[in-house]
Amino acid sequence: MRRRNEHADPLRPARRRPGRFVTPAPPVPVPPAVSHPVRRRERLVTGPAAARFALAGALLATAAGAGAQEHPAAPQEHADAQALENPVEATRASLATGRQRYVFLCRQCHGNRGRGDGDMSHAGGTPSDFTDDVWQHGASDGEIFTVIRDGVSADMQGYGNQLRDEDIWHLVNYVKSLSR
Repeated sequence: MRRRNEHADPLRPARRRPGRFVTPAPPVPVPPAVSHPVRRRERLVTGPAAARFALAGALLATAAGAGAQEHPAAPQEHADAQALENPVEATRASLATGRQRYVFLCRQCHGNRGRGDGDMSHAGGTPSDFTDDVWQHGASDGEIFTVIRDGVSADMQGYGNQLRDEDIWHLVNYVKSLSR
């Protein structure tokens, strides 16, 4: 006569009835660990191929250094951007919307408080510090709007294709509030 749990699924817990004892299922065997790492065959590159790899590496390093954001020595002024008027009043709702956009798009480089100390600031560029008195690309609302929309370098690319103009104006209000 066959017992009730003799051929039961070992991964499924056995049903217990009051007053009956059920033997536990046998342990599932574990495969032995691999005792040696997988080895790959390495090949030493020499001759003209090595020279090509070295030249490609040097060109990539030069391109990476050239892409780093360099701020102008003196603050710039842009008359056409200064003429832009901010149509969005700096209310609490505007600052909250601007902060939300800032957290998703700007915080990585400019940091939580806008000091230019974000996680990505160590990647080679020098992000602007919004808390100081010097605004290298212009301090007016229109100039800040233009920098955010159009960008100024490979590190600070424009967000005009990701944000609506109204959201950029909210972001301008928030960035300006960081310097207060």
